[in-house]
Amino acid sequence: MTSAKRSRSQQGRQGLFRRFWFSMAPDVVGLLVAQGQVSVQAMAMFAEWSNGTDHDLAGTVLGLEHDADSARRALLQVLRSALATPIDQEDLYLLSERCDRVVDAARNITAEAEAIGWVPDRHASVMAGHLRDAMGHVVDGFAALGGRPDDAGKAADAAVHKAHAVERAYRVAMAELVGLKDLRTVFTTRELYRSYARCGDLVVAVADRLWYAVLAER
Repeated sequence: MTSAKRSRSQQGRQGLFRRFWFSMAPDVVGLLVAQGQVSVQAMAMFAEWSNGTDHDLAGTVLGLEHDADSARRALLQVLRSALATPIDQEDLYLLSERCDRVVDAARNITAEAEAIGWVPDRHASVMAGHLRDAMGHVVDGFAALGGRPDDAGKAADAAVHKAHAVERAYRVAMAELVGLKDLRTVFTTRELYRSYARCGDLVVAVADRLWYAVLAER
């Protein structure tokens, strides 16, 4: 047998072993997607709450944040015992952690606004809608990991595009604050607008790590 044939034969055996090994591994990507789906639900409720018409939704947002935490813990427990995963464990951990930060930020905005009696306005509604859509793209990217890296990369780009829309909406919102005379309202609203914008930055951080995971697959 020539060296080239031996090399191909060895690569074939390694590929077979790799497929068998990962077929026995836990579905960590599925667990990441599950966390992401709960996170999207939380952001959808956050967007509805940000319409400013239903204060009762605040409790739903906080409850879904707890559900997202539970989904994250389920993933981490599996990662602790998994001998092999189709996606690098560090990437899975960081994607989960950064996804969690987005939902935590939405929870914090909701809790702070409820505590001080701030009612979200149309600018908050627009920003929250972009955040919801951005997280939807992130989870689409999660689902594409491990088999469709090109689709995962496109989803990451779409998430960044929506996150940048949050930033644009934030600038429009801040510009309108200049005309208000009530300084207390200006200060309070400005700080909460900034929290929405920072939440968009957190989405970008998830998307950036998603792209890193995509590149590692190639």
